[in-house]
Amino acid sequence: MNRSLIADRYAKALFKLAEEQKELDRIYNDVNLLLSYCKDADGFTDLLNSPVIKPAQKKQAFHSVLDGKVAKSTINLLDLLIANNREVLLEDINRRFIWLYKNEKGIKEVTVYTVIEFDDKQHEVLNQFLKDQFKAPIELTVKVKPELLGGFILKVDGKMADASMSSKLKQIKKQLLS
Repeated sequence: MNRSLIADRYAKALFKLAEEQKELDRIYNDVNLLLSYCKDADGFTDLLNSPVIKPAQKKQAFHSVLDGKVAKSTINLLDLLIANNREVLLEDINRRFIWLYKNEKGIKEVTVYTVIEFDDKQHEVLNQFLKDQFKAPIELTVKVKPELLGGFILKVDGKMADASMSSKLKQIKKQLLS
């Protein structure tokens, strides 16, 4: 069976459960925590993927680390994944759940690539401007890319608008050489 299809089914089941239990925001925070563990915590994915570590040991490790930090439904999901030998899908399930949550809440993911770091005021002004333009909640990320030379690149839900100086210079060069 397709790995992404399986992850999608688990994510949808968790999402539906979270909605029914009126814990959608809490589970969303839990899923973000688990995703950060998958990406940043040394040994976390090794523990998930290890065929040598017994399921009971994995459950015990997760319970000791996560009890009191996450909802019971989140712990139950981990237990279910371990019992079904699907714990390697945790990161995929988390990403899919986050997508479902943002889609449900109408949250737009916006990434701005710019030459300079934004201060808090600039970040706030841009966030409010985007909120007004899209008439939706915004999750704004600003990343510094000095190679842009000036201007910016704006990505909204996977779509990109390039208004950078490096892009404009490449266009001019292409026109001059053709």
